Amino acid sequence: MTGDEADEVLGIVQRIGPVVLSAAVDPRGDVGTALRRAVGMMVADANMVNLGTFGYALAVCLDLARYSYATVVTMDRVRKAALAETPFSLPAVLTVNAIVRLTLACEARIIAFTNFRSRDEVDAVATAMNDAFNQTAEAAADDLDAGTYMAIIRLHGDVVKHLADRGRQLPRVISYHHQAVFPALRLAQSAYGNPARYRELINENHVVHPAFMPREGQMLAV
Repeated sequence: MTGDEADEVLGIVQRIGPVVLSAAVDPRGDVGTALRRAVGMMVADANMVNLGTFGYALAVCLDLARYSYATVVTMDRVRKAALAETPFSLPAVLTVNAIVRLTLACEARIIAFTNFRSRDEVDAVATAMNDAFNQTAEAAADDLDAGTYMAIIRLHGDVVKHLADRGRQLPRVISYHHQAVFPALRLAQSAYGNPARYRELINENHVVHPAFMPREGQMLAV
């Protein structure tokens, strides 16, 4: 690897590090400290020009971000940041591909442990992940990388099946209409026959004060 190629790879690593750190929703405690240390070591280590070394270091950082409550949305920033790069040399192209593929695998792990609220939420995630997997599989096919292509296809199938199974167990989001403004407790009693479900209505409609639910909004189907 030439000096210019090494500089290009290290520049990509240094730019992706802060994005990985930003994927953590709650980077506090021992895990958050470990994440900051791991990212700091990764972006400062000249050995990251070695693809195997970088792949291992990035996988550790992504897992620590996942344990810091990264979501599919926040983790997807890492993949998109990598795709925004314009690598010139082959080592830089391989580095970008590694970031995209490892991030996609981490998103699949996040999905496996996500508690979805509704079928609509599952459908939105499924649509986004289908686009991401198709794009990544197409890149692997263009590179004539059959092993990686088949691994991506298998993982995509596992994610699709998991989301389909979860979606069948969840209610749809539907609209409600009332002539007056009601408190969340009363609306939950009217909608579900259970005032204890008022928090679902608040979350679904992003209500500022639970005493004033909007006259038109959304709710989970009973």
